Amino acid sequence: MSEHQTTPVSRRYRVYQIIGIVLALLFLALGVIAYLAGGGPIIAAIAVIGGLAVLIVSIITMVRS
Repeated sequence: MSEHQTTPVSRRYRVYQIIGIVLALLFLALGVIAYLAGGGPIIAAIAVIGGLAVLIVSIITMVRS
């Protein structure tokens, strides 16, 4: 059986991807909070779209690496 060895470089990129997912979830939550607080649908939509974009890129990068 071959073992998958992780190098410090790949470990560092994995940390970046996890940070990206956390930030994406934060943006999604801020979008919902902004909408519920009366910030308007445009501000909420910007936060949600940004959060989804970061989440999708982080997941795709994590799967490809």
